[in-house]
Amino acid sequence: MDHLYEHYISPVLQTLVSVIDRLVASGRMTPVPLDVLFFAVIPPVAGMLEMPLARRPGRADAASPQQLTATAEALAELVVNGLLAAVSGTGR
Repeated sequence: MDHLYEHYISPVLQTLVSVIDRLVASGRMTPVPLDVLFFAVIPPVAGMLEMPLARRPGRADAASPQQLTATAEALAELVVNGLLAAVSGTGR
């Protein structure tokens, strides 16, 4: 687990931290603890990669590249809109 975190997860998170810091500084996003952000982003990614799990709630077995792209875009939009909603007044 340490190897995965240090070599793969942490570098990606550090890239996100600079983007998040800019969004917070500009008032477009409320501050979010890094662990919360991680678990807001990683499960949607897992939904794109774990097809046996994704089939359980109804994803088609033979999803086309276009369907997978549409799903990825919908997941990204959901996460981003949720992260930015609190500042715009539509969140909690």
